[in-house]
Amino acid sequence: MKSKYEKFSHVYKVMNYDFPYNLWFDIVSPYNKETSVLDIGCGTGALLNMLKASRGVGIDNSETMIEIAKETAPSREFHVADMKDFDLEETFDLITATADVLNYVSDIEELKSVLFSVKKHMNKHSVFIFDMHSEFKILNEFDGEIYMDETSDITYIWEVSNGEEALSVIHDITYFIKDQDNKYDKYKETHYQQGFTHDETIELLDNLGFEIISSFSDFDAENEILEMCERNFFIIKLK
Repeated sequence: MKSKYEKFSHVYKVMNYDFPYNLWFDIVSPYNKETSVLDIGCGTGALLNMLKASRGVGIDNSETMIEIAKETAPSREFHVADMKDFDLEETFDLITATADVLNYVSDIEELKSVLFSVKKHMNKHSVFIFDMHSEFKILNEFDGEIYMDETSDITYIWEVSNGEEALSVIHDITYFIKDQDNKYDKYKETHYQQGFTHDETIELLDNLGFEIISSFSDFDAENEILEMCERNFFIIKLK
């Protein structure tokens, strides 16, 4: 399925110039054995480009993201694919889905589909690392928040609100891009994310045949899952 956010993809890299990829890299690095890596929802390829791998593959449902990723990480292989239904017909030793990629589903059935697709690409030695928005963050830190930033060519206003479904999040983004005549073109995007309770996630992983190696909050592997946190991490393997 082609991404709805092709125009957004053009400015994604600029808007995330200060994105802390190094924090995700620190989490993933201990499991990066320099063999094969698959990055799901790879975006512009920044994290995949940081990892050591004899074979590095990234997938994203945005054609434009993949075009940028090929420039960012020319030594890696990239495919336009939907994380809910992809089949590369191979397995990988390390699979990642970072920066709340797995929250970009509509409900738990879609999350289950993603995990089924991931499972097809795992072998008995594989490790899958992903993170998700915490329940606390969705309920307490998103609704009514407005983020703004600008560069020399782009200005954006990012409004976040809770959706109708429990633990759902609506991102309304308005951005202005300077053209060659120094005039600004206006664009708008709406993104949807769905959150899940920790218990829901644990139960789903168990039912699908995954074993949790480690789970923790907010980039600190020494943390257990905290009630008041922003992001939960899961490092899992096949049972």
